[in-house]
Amino acid sequence: MKNRPIYVLGTGYSHDGSACLLKDGKIAVAIEKERITRIKHDGNNDTAAIQYCLDAEGITIHDVALVVQNGAAAGPVTDYHEGPRLFTKDVAVPIYNISHHLAHAYSTIGTCPFTTDFNIVVIDGSGASFDQCMDLSGFVPDREKIQQLPHLYYEKDSYYSYRNGKLQTVYKDFSEFGFFFRNREKYAGNMHSIGGVYEMLSKYCFSNVEDTGKLMGLGPYGEKGRFTDPLFDLKDGRVFVNYDTLDTLNQPSRSFSNLKNNFQYYADVACWVQDQVEGAILYTFRSRLEQDPAERLTYAGGVALNAVANARLLRELDLKELYMQPAAADNGIAIGCAYYGWLEILGKENVRHNGTAFLGRPYSKDEVESAVADIRVHDPLETKMLVDAYLRNIRYYNKAADLSGVILQLTLTDSGIYQLAFHDGEVELHHGVKKVPSVTITTEGRYFLQGMRNMDHFTALAQEGKITLSNGNDLFRIMQAVDFSARTEGLAEMEQQLSGGSQPFVVRRAENLASAVASLLAEGKVIGLYHGGAEFGPRALGHRSIIADPRIPGVRDYINSRIKLREDFRPFAPAVLEEDLLVYFKYQQDTPYMILVNEVRDEWAAQLSSVIHRNRSARVQTVNKVWNKSFYDILTAFKEQTGISVLLNTSFNRKGMPIVETPVEALNFFLGSELDCLVLEDLIILKKGTGGQATPATAVPQAEQAAV
Repeated sequence: MKNRPIYVLGTGYSHDGSACLLKDGKIAVAIEKERITRIKHDGNNDTAAIQYCLDAEGITIHDVALVVQNGAAAGPVTDYHEGPRLFTKDVAVPIYNISHHLAHAYSTIGTCPFTTDFNIVVIDGSGASFDQCMDLSGFVPDREKIQQLPHLYYEKDSYYSYRNGKLQTVYKDFSEFGFFFRNREKYAGNMHSIGGVYEMLSKYCFSNVEDTGKLMGLGPYGEKGRFTDPLFDLKDGRVFVNYDTLDTLNQPSRSFSNLKNNFQYYADVACWVQDQVEGAILYTFRSRLEQDPAERLTYAGGVALNAVANARLLRELDLKELYMQPAAADNGIAIGCAYYGWLEILGKENVRHNGTAFLGRPYSKDEVESAVADIRVHDPLETKMLVDAYLRNIRYYNKAADLSGVILQLTLTDSGIYQLAFHDGEVELHHGVKKVPSVTITTEGRYFLQGMRNMDHFTALAQEGKITLSNGNDLFRIMQAVDFSARTEGLAEMEQQLSGGSQPFVVRRAENLASAVASLLAEGKVIGLYHGGAEFGPRALGHRSIIADPRIPGVRDYINSRIKLREDFRPFAPAVLEEDLLVYFKYQQDTPYMILVNEVRDEWAAQLSSVIHRNRSARVQTVNKVWNKSFYDILTAFKEQTGISVLLNTSFNRKGMPIVETPVEALNFFLGSELDCLVLEDLIILKKGTGGQATPATAVPQAEQAAV
């Protein structure tokens, strides 16, 4: 009789929650909670993520050998789960807690490619408090002082050695948690952490701590020299935030219009912050390597997502290899928890990970075809597609009406939670709860859309109890200032197409899918690419991507403004065949996870302008055929047809939205957006009436296509 598989479940239940299921030491499936709930950075309760993993394997919680969990800075003993979990009294599965940086460390141990000894660096915003840490055997500066108030000092960076299969703590640095004693806009939570101050200054520039990735994108537009004071004091191998310098920053951004009107100022701030952060990271690495030298390092924690700093580490440190965990932030915690359970609690051998980042469950052919077929029978007023299409067109209002600070929250039971924020004549759309609302509307999507077309009908629906609302006075002010009815003009035709029993698209199959997709790209089409299991981590790598020919004039601005609905300074990544990297870029560095920057060669700067920054840097993705064959085949076919093996690649979502997970979500996004084409597994789906024309611009003439 064949032995039953051993399942180990890892779960991270703070912000950016996730779950990971190991089967006999290999990752069977892993998912970030936000992909399921459709709320960015969703966390705390882990039931949805765990159930996703169990369902993917066709098992129940009773089939799991053990569970390992971590709750980030809240600590492993927290009961803050925001709802019931799967671990009811009848579940006999043992549950273990581990501390935060330890989980980050094991996420690299389980997934890195190294076959010999290595050391591990973890740097983030805030880890576990001193009294919750399980890995205090190494050197801890100010240990005696910290032990007097151990619950108020939190991990900021940790350094480990991993030799002969055993982890040993070398050095751990802690910082007092000053969040409750300082102005939130001017002070980091974990007072002297690199990640904490980066988050704080992201909020300073964008009014949101969740926009840390934007700060790195804004930096190249800045000029050095405007800010010269040091952001950090670097001494005795430690990093301290210079709060005297922070006190000189007195123009926090309150809205996107504020950012636009003072763009150069915030770009200069971002440039300065990025430069200072890179210096602090390099100083930390050099100090730790002096304490315990190593030729190979792995790296995790949210700071490890800084692709610009990562490139400097690789070029300026004397290392043979540096592995950055692709899901380096707290979404990767679940992976580390699972591997800790397998390696340390069960005492099993480390099973080599194959390098793939595609850890989501694949959807079957029947599920894909059902999603396509069901589009025609869905009531269109109940689809999230229509709600999204409606809301994203509400962009402006009468400036004479003072709506500053007003937040309208729409809780649509069949479509999700949205917030509309009003600033300086503009409307900002957010998915999920970002701020405390001043007005709330709760209903179904269909009633909301019906009510917005006719305010008398809205009132009637409210009287019937189909719409509930709070603060009618503020809602009346909003209705006076925003012409909601004018935003529904484009929906009627779409509704008629859907409700009439016919689909608003045509579906094709091709004998050679990669060649057909390459031809569409060469024609100038912008394509949503959906294949297999989803990527785990923040980067889309070819399974949930939006792709285009990078040479098309205006394609970057078109995708940012018309499809992604985000700021125009946000960059896109070039995806390139691994073997062709040096044709287009200066440095030989394999970057399959899009976590390092490179520099474009001079002769390609003009043609690749849509995927490089103004300083000619680019966050490159190298594509190989070992674990990314479908995307590799498309790039190969595109090279055969055009002579260039680079494509623009960005995530399959829009601003404020998690990356699409299911075929239905991909279809709804496609129909509610200005994408030209959706490649859904082996199906090529084109909108009716497009006439085969390229959307942002014409395709690149054959005479201008350069050969590699």
